[in-house]
Amino acid sequence: MNRYRMTAAALGLLTAGVVPSIRADESNKETRMTINGPLQVQDTLLAPGQYVFKLTEPDSDHSVVSIFNADGTRLERIVMGWSAYRADAGDKKLFTISQPQGDQPAKLQTWFYPGDNSGVEFSVKKLAGETGRVVKSKQKGQTADAAGNSSSTRN
Repeated sequence: MNRYRMTAAALGLLTAGVVPSIRADESNKETRMTINGPLQVQDTLLAPGQYVFKLTEPDSDHSVVSIFNADGTRLERIVMGWSAYRADAGDKKLFTISQPQGDQPAKLQTWFYPGDNSGVEFSVKKLAGETGRVVKSKQKGQTADAAGNSSSTRN
């Protein structure tokens, strides 16, 4: 009986140590975004499709963001932003995206995780044809929308 108690106690301690790693989505703020038109994120142009945004260094100042493909297996780009703040953490808006202007694509301006006051602000640069990096989505069945509409979900 004593051996049973020791085993149960050891399993309880082991489980307590593993629980924080199970909540990795909240610490790295993993967020999925589906875009229906081209979207500029600094000097990168994302093609229509689904992408995963994660904080690269969640324990730092929350300004380095990794952008992955739809299933999170391929890193598309790492971008550096600035710390942003919003007064209403209850605001459900995750991404702030500008409207496309003429032949320029929509631009990602900010990203906030639901319930957080702090987020990431991205610089908005003019995208030159030769210097911009185009990332193409591998998903089939996606349609492009000239308005650059997007949707996002939290994991």
